[in-house]
Amino acid sequence: MTRTGMHMVRKGFSFEGPANGVHALKSWITPEDDLFLVTHMGFLNIDPDHWHLDVDGLVGNPTRLRLSDLQAMPQREYMSFHECAGSPLAPTVAKRRIGNVVWKGVPLSLVLERAKISTEASYVWTSGLEWGEYADIEEAYQKDLPIGKARAEEVLLALEINGQPLTAARGGPVRLVVPGWYGTNSVKWVGSITAANRRASGVYTTRFYNDPAPSGGKPVWSVAPESVIVSPSPNDLLLADVPTKIWGWAWGDVKISTVEVSVDGGGSWQRATVGPRNDRSWQLFELPWTPVSGQHVLLCRCTNEVGEGQPPSAARNAVHSVQIQVSI
Repeated sequence: MTRTGMHMVRKGFSFEGPANGVHALKSWITPEDDLFLVTHMGFLNIDPDHWHLDVDGLVGNPTRLRLSDLQAMPQREYMSFHECAGSPLAPTVAKRRIGNVVWKGVPLSLVLERAKISTEASYVWTSGLEWGEYADIEEAYQKDLPIGKARAEEVLLALEINGQPLTAARGGPVRLVVPGWYGTNSVKWVGSITAANRRASGVYTTRFYNDPAPSGGKPVWSVAPESVIVSPSPNDLLLADVPTKIWGWAWGDVKISTVEVSVDGGGSWQRATVGPRNDRSWQLFELPWTPVSGQHVLLCRCTNEVGEGQPPSAARNAVHSVQIQVSI
């Protein structure tokens, strides 16, 4: 059932992103024009005066919050990479839809406290207000978070991105943001939050974004370590024996500790320098390179602080490669 003051536009799945892909991501903070946009069922336009958030389920104080209520609550900023998990219909295909932004909003934990969430609650379900079909299924977009993550200080009901109010296309006026986890968990156009003692049973938590695992389905939650080469790109004109630099971004839910680069298609690897991260931002890596003439296949791979790395292929975080031509 739809609410007053909202309508769907551009119905159906859609994707927008920079024409040059990751090679366009040259800024530490990703401008909105270079930040991908993905929707399952289309874009929702909501009149901010009609928006409200219902908090119910295993709570002692069922709560309805208007936009003005959230705006009056304590807010915080948090810098984080923002990555799409890729298509749930092809979960092993690396899409590399990524950016690094600054969110601002109300910590979800404060809203859960106001609603007096029960100690019996082990999950928090969040539901978007959009409607329509995806993959021939018509069902509300609903995701869930384990209670520990839902209470984490970085999880926000976001009102702003990069210092500007959220647009409708970005999920405004209010969206959930779950830094460190794939974007599918950051529900746009959020309309309700339900505290529960079990996982949500909808298609977006059971069939989609739920990877096969020996013990059963594994939720697509925490972002695995990943890295991309931003420069050089295949379109760059490089000259032999002229010093240059290979650089890019590395990220993951867990901080990245090492990045390695290959200039010979994986035959050998060199360790790059790796910069710090703020909150859960991506990290800069760099490697000086003086190329010889000919064709080169550049690769990068990273490892996080607990020893997890990137698989060479057939994964959403597979090793990134770039083909380069160097002239005499």
